[in-house]
Amino acid sequence: MAAPIRILIINPNTSKHMTEALKPVVESLNFPSDIKFTFFTSPSPGIASINSPKDASRSAEFCLPKLIPLLDHHDAFLVACYSQHPLVPQLKNEYAERGASTSVERKYVTGIFEASVTASLALVPDDAGFGIVSTGKIWESALQTAVDEFLGAKGSTRFYGCETTGLNASELHDLPAEEVRVKMMDATKRLLRRGMTETAGQGSKVKAICLGCAGMVGLDSAVRSACVEELGEEAGMQVYIVDGVKAGVGALYGLLKAMGQYW
Repeated sequence: MAAPIRILIINPNTSKHMTEALKPVVESLNFPSDIKFTFFTSPSPGIASINSPKDASRSAEFCLPKLIPLLDHHDAFLVACYSQHPLVPQLKNEYAERGASTSVERKYVTGIFEASVTASLALVPDDAGFGIVSTGKIWESALQTAVDEFLGAKGSTRFYGCETTGLNASELHDLPAEEVRVKMMDATKRLLRRGMTETAGQGSKVKAICLGCAGMVGLDSAVRSACVEELGEEAGMQVYIVDGVKAGVGALYGLLKAMGQYW
């Protein structure tokens, strides 16, 4: 009997509540029994809420020393922070350095940001694009830069930018649900308007919306409601809502299977 596929899902902040919220999302995907998920939460002291690229960099400093010993015990790694998180290249480099001198099994690393961008581009038509709904305003420019660098091209016409709620990651859980929902819907509507065409009846060219924070688990319903209110029932239901956690887990599983390591 083949050994199970082992995927480690990394929450690089210290919020155990956020880690727990990721578990039902992964379970809802109903992967076969040959895949085992383990969850990692940043040790304390660490970063309680990653609200800027600087916070992301600091969180990597706390997490990396604890993650290196886990490399041999997992086959793939998902960094569950919606940013250009340093842990993604750092973990890839750790594996590459080991593989250069020893015969080791191939491992895969991605982040929820990278996975959601890749999924969005695969989903939307060539004449349309995607956007991101995130938390604090700092992410509007930070994620624009991150997308430019990830795509290797500045100002891609496939990316319609990032709109934000004005909340930080922890406030998504701490504030009243209705207040969070309203802010999510407002940001979604602003994003859709960025892609509005001048031709009547064609609607928005934003055909996929990424949930730009791991803490937005469960808020896809607010995004869907905003799409329907802004575009109408038919067009609003056709917009893809991309959860980076789901996209990331699916991408890692697909790579492990497709590259012939596990059958």
